[in-house]
Amino acid sequence: MTFPQPIFGREEMRLLSEGLSVAEDRVSDYFRLSEGFWCRHPFEVRTLAELAPAEVSGEALAQVLKLRKSHERRLRGKDFWRICFQDHNFLEAVEREGVKEMFLPLLTYVMVHELVHVVRFCTYVQLFELDQQRRQAEEAEVHRLSGEVLKKVPLPRLGQVLRCYEDSAAALHQGHC
Repeated sequence: MTFPQPIFGREEMRLLSEGLSVAEDRVSDYFRLSEGFWCRHPFEVRTLAELAPAEVSGEALAQVLKLRKSHERRLRGKDFWRICFQDHNFLEAVEREGVKEMFLPLLTYVMVHELVHVVRFCTYVQLFELDQQRRQAEEAEVHRLSGEVLKKVPLPRLGQVLRCYEDSAAALHQGHC
């Protein structure tokens, strides 16, 4: 399959792995999650090259989908979460900022943001299905929490990323600063 949009290369994938590791550790620490939390509430991260057409967004930097795995021997399937990175939008946002060093802090912020959503959905603090008004309020709260999670992370330009999206959490999902 060919992609008209740019996709993450080897270096971006390495940074994605690094950002995911930091994000998972920090979110787990902040919410005091047990060691088994992510086993009971599994998630996967996919980039544009792995997404189905319906999972591609023209605006978001990433999005969380709730999916269900069905099992032959179980009456019910098991929910899992897919974080869909929108490489094309992400790379465009970094290019628009004109600072390549923004890639890792922005990526780390986006991963934390999406994992905070997953935690809130899994712990029933928030429902997955929301109307537009509640979705905007949820985005603002998740942005606030993401800033708290990342407050003490010594990552260059992270403060700039957090300030950039302070006014509007929706701006993050649309890749605008």
